[in-house]
Amino acid sequence: MQHTETTGYRSLPANFFETLEQEVLLSQDMLAILSEEQKALVAMDMQDLIRLSGKKENRLSRIQALDSLLANLTAEFSPETTGKPARLAALIPLLNPEEGGKIAQYRNKLTGLREDILRRNQINGHFAEDVKTYLNDAISLITSGIADRPMYGLPNRSRKPSLNQPSLISRAV
Repeated sequence: MQHTETTGYRSLPANFFETLEQEVLLSQDMLAILSEEQKALVAMDMQDLIRLSGKKENRLSRIQALDSLLANLTAEFSPETTGKPARLAALIPLLNPEEGGKIAQYRNKLTGLREDILRRNQINGHFAEDVKTYLNDAISLITSGIADRPMYGLPNRSRKPSLNQPSLISRAV
């Protein structure tokens, strides 16, 4: 629906709002994946974490492709934005009030979703780092305790292992 020159408003390409809706759906899906990831981190379910990592990469690449499409659509609509990131707020004054209102709603929704994604991703990342540190500390404690035992230390190797102690430490550990 093109507006006349007298109104000064232009209309967005037909698939602009469809693309925004797809971004919203993918962003909501990404939040759900991050929520699953948090549960898998707590459960230390490595199989699920690997599966979710693939899903996250897929959603991220699809969101990036939609961002790129929006930038191209914005450049078609407003050539002075070519080469710049698509800024929905910059489009609002150029549109009729109805389309401008819809853009503002999508902008607010996407901003909130992106902030939630960033926050949840940071929480999961910090949790993963904490678990990694905890596991490394536990391994260090275990291995240093074993190395301190006389039969595993370098000096005095003549002692025979007791039945209560392991007689061989796997090199794979």
